[in-house]
Amino acid sequence: MSMTAAPFVVGLRQLPYYDSLQTPEALAAWFQQRLDEGLCEFDHSDLEKGQETLLGRAIGQLPGDSARQLQFDMRVGVVPAQHNDDRFGAKYYDTRPEYLDGVVDRVLKQLGLTQLNTLMLMRPDPLMDVEATGRALDAIIESGRARQIGVANFLPAQWRHLQAAMQTPLACQQMEMSIARSQMLFDGMWDSLQRDNMAGLAGSPLWGGRIFENQLGQVLKALADAYQVSPAGIALAWLNTIPGQPRAVVGTLRPERLQTLVHDAGLTLSRPEWFALLEAVRACRVP
Repeated sequence: MSMTAAPFVVGLRQLPYYDSLQTPEALAAWFQQRLDEGLCEFDHSDLEKGQETLLGRAIGQLPGDSARQLQFDMRVGVVPAQHNDDRFGAKYYDTRPEYLDGVVDRVLKQLGLTQLNTLMLMRPDPLMDVEATGRALDAIIESGRARQIGVANFLPAQWRHLQAAMQTPLACQQMEMSIARSQMLFDGMWDSLQRDNMAGLAGSPLWGGRIFENQLGQVLKALADAYQVSPAGIALAWLNTIPGQPRAVVGTLRPERLQTLVHDAGLTLSRPEWFALLEAVRACRVP
């Protein structure tokens, strides 16, 4: 096992479930603690827009230097059923230019920021006017409202279709990726990202905690004990060993868990260790 740099992103999806973080003062202190630990990139989506007032008030309480260190990745383009007040009440996708502009302007205003780090389309939209959406995304970059554009859950043909309509290079793709969700390493998806110079963001890197169960959990614990790190640290090391090093989007907001992951960050595994974990989750030998 060797050490390399392996930063991760902190996802904010679970924020509503942390009672201790529901005041601006408490959340501001939490952000400052993360910044002090070297964690500055946070993942947010339009699905959680009810939290943006709280986030904005917390950011407003931070010293100016701290607030400027915050980097927010924003996933947009999915409208949940509870936000649709027409007679059908369906969940739907929206990548129209006016929708994207409205979301970006609203989020920046509510968070008190001038720029998003990454604006990501959350799902491929079968009704997308690719030319119009591509122009809108370019305009968002040109206006300085986002530093880069990414996608989530796209197939190669889908992101390449969008890329052909844009001047701005697509920077990244976020997708569910973990020891238990590794098919993109074998079906060409990861190779396509590498070929197109796009970074990978690994959502659900701990598979909701289920990777710590059964045979896989036993192998994770054995490696963790051997190298005096946490089983979660080993799970992130599995990702970090992959060429191109997908960056984990970690869902926990518990300070002690995040501190442990910061402590364990940067590990990579040997080939036998990496494949031992893969075989443990598959419960069979690799072909």
